[in-house]
Amino acid sequence: MTEQLGATLTRKTQSKFVSLQTKLILGFTLIFTVVFASTYYWFYDFSQKEAMDQIKEGLYDTIIGATETGILDDGDSVQIIDGDEMEGLINEGQVGEDGVTTSDPRYWNQVEVLCEIRRLEPRASPYTYIKGDGPDEIIFIGSWGACLPDPNWDEFAKFRESYNVNVGPNLAGLDEVVFQTETGWCAYADENCIPHIYQDDFGSWVSAFAPIRNSNRQTVGALGIDFTSTYVNEVRAQILRSIYIAFSVTYLILLALIYFVSQFFTRPLIGFTRAIEQIGDGNYEVGLKYLGELNLSEDFPDEIETMDRVFRGMVSKIYQREQVLRKQVEELKIVIDESKRSKQVNEIVESEFFQELKEKARKIRSQQKKPGV
Repeated sequence: MTEQLGATLTRKTQSKFVSLQTKLILGFTLIFTVVFASTYYWFYDFSQKEAMDQIKEGLYDTIIGATETGILDDGDSVQIIDGDEMEGLINEGQVGEDGVTTSDPRYWNQVEVLCEIRRLEPRASPYTYIKGDGPDEIIFIGSWGACLPDPNWDEFAKFRESYNVNVGPNLAGLDEVVFQTETGWCAYADENCIPHIYQDDFGSWVSAFAPIRNSNRQTVGALGIDFTSTYVNEVRAQILRSIYIAFSVTYLILLALIYFVSQFFTRPLIGFTRAIEQIGDGNYEVGLKYLGELNLSEDFPDEIETMDRVFRGMVSKIYQREQVLRKQVEELKIVIDESKRSKQVNEIVESEFFQELKEKARKIRSQQKKPGV
């Protein structure tokens, strides 16, 4: 048992020393890192959803304003995309000589509304369309690009231009207000509807679609609005910057607080450690001096004060026991020395040499007692 205990103590002594303050700092830092990372992820995800909800509401307000309630001031002449005009344009309008527009005034009335949408919302790229003859085909009618002085028609929808790439959301927009998602589309009425950023040959977009109805509330076409993802990316980048700044400052403040708090709580333990080392070496006065330098609170005692009181009592008892043991050791040493001397005397007396000397001495004394000697 003694050998096992000695081996255990030796093994613990040979282990690498890591201070309690270092362990507290590392432990709390790890905990706060996990908490901050989880909070950051939640907050980033929440902020993205909030930003996308704002974009969703902005798209909805814009597209409804152009198809149902009007987008201009009350005094403006053009208030809404006219469904009756669009129906007549679809039935009678012909492609003009330029091959991209038409001379039909109803087309230009519609373009005027689309350009006003663009003026009021520079992030939006509005256009109108109808269902094509094919199952997955739409036919473009108007585009805001027509109001530009010299538009690049490779980037804008031409009059009566056919299109059949991923038009599912466009066709769904002929029935209700929908947003394009990663897997297709979702209705605005759906609370879980989250628009998706997608890419095509002309850039990255977030899109919404809404039906255009005539005076009889019959659907004659639809309005599509693409929001450039530059705005979405700016919102995301702004959120990230705000999060980085807020979390970095808070993280540094917490690390500083952890350092000072750990130092405050470990200072008495460090003093205790130094005192124990001195007392363990027998330097009671130095050890008690270290204990006196702890500056513990007497008004609000805690476990450390209790430990200080118990430790002082333990040191006093150990010191007294040590003095008693020293006295006993001294007395035992004297007894051992006397016993040792007695044993040595007995060994001499009982030796053959001593017995011969003793016999010779006896004979000498006997002869000295005879007359004439």
